[in-house]
Amino acid sequence: MDELEKIAIRLKHWIGHNLEHIKAYEDVAGKMLDLGLTDSSNDIRQAVELSVKANERFESALSYIESKIGKHVGCPGNHECGHSGLSHGPHTHEHKETHHSHS
Repeated sequence: MDELEKIAIRLKHWIGHNLEHIKAYEDVAGKMLDLGLTDSSNDIRQAVELSVKANERFESALSYIESKIGKHVGCPGNHECGHSGLSHGPHTHEHKETHHSHS
């Protein structure tokens, strides 16, 4: 395995790991909102947006590397790495009374 493939695998791992964190952040933000901690909930949701943007940059780097090596690189082990079509993509998450989307 060459160095570019190793980097691609690392990027895929980071993307998947960030997706796990994003889900946890959103869960906490929703709970904080339920507790009336609107400002703190909003702070966490802003962190979610930054995490999504970080993943977009990782995905862009991964896409470039995969285009250079001419193939998609698989994840090590038997876990989901979060690399699905290169984009976390636009999606929505619902939290009680609020609704937002990541683009």
